[in-house]
Amino acid sequence: MRLIGNTLALACAAFLAVGGARAAAVDLNTWTAASYPAVSGFDPGVWTVASGGGSVLQSINGQPTFFYSDFNAQGTQVRGKIKVNNNAGDDDFIGFALGFNPGDVANSNADYLLLDWKKGTQSFDFGLPSTSGGGTASAGMAVSRVTGIPDADEFWQHTNLGGTPASSGLQELARATTLASLGWVEGTEYEFVFDFGPNNLLVSVNGVQQFNLAGSFGNGRMGFYNFSQASVVYSAFEVEPGTFPGPLPEPATLALVGLSLAALGLSRRRRA
Repeated sequence: MRLIGNTLALACAAFLAVGGARAAAVDLNTWTAASYPAVSGFDPGVWTVASGGGSVLQSINGQPTFFYSDFNAQGTQVRGKIKVNNNAGDDDFIGFALGFNPGDVANSNADYLLLDWKKGTQSFDFGLPSTSGGGTASAGMAVSRVTGIPDADEFWQHTNLGGTPASSGLQELARATTLASLGWVEGTEYEFVFDFGPNNLLVSVNGVQQFNLAGSFGNGRMGFYNFSQASVVYSAFEVEPGTFPGPLPEPATLALVGLSLAALGLSRRRRA
């Protein structure tokens, strides 16, 4: 009975989508915080959702931290705004994750995409448990592939260093079209639009396309991301069906969906 109910729900969603779908406001009260293992002198992120669930503030200058959704990102278009408050006084990483799954901060098999944006170029060497050695983080925006459990130096440098297993690290895939070496500006609000599928990622910022990537990408949640950057606000997020379809259901489910859609269509014709 549960299979039939779920299938009918899927069929109804698909049927309604044919007639046009509207963007739905995201309630951030349903999202979850997660941080990588503590770095010396850098605390876990603190994510505070505003009343009503329309925005969230990350207030700690700390280790890599995420605030991830309760829905999978593939097959969706997500739109929302990000701003570093005027009192931040720092120049580090803000951004987003796509294909992130619960538990990935401690998952040796993790595999997700990270879009991060650094205000200024800076060299730094993180302490324990990061043992990979110091290096430089470049100003600008990039998309990287994250695998395994990278340490702070690997997140900082967008690379795979010697302090973690060979399967753990970051591989930078692309830098942004116009923001490749330009940092974010404190107090300025930016609108991002993400369109994510199993083989495609489109990202625009303030109406300008910054990424158009093709590849093979794993499904998972969408997440907000900060690293060594406090006073960051994410707000006004909406989600709707995207340009690229998400993973297809199993063939048996597809057959039931087809039958359900046919029944719904017949019912509408009879009523007409």
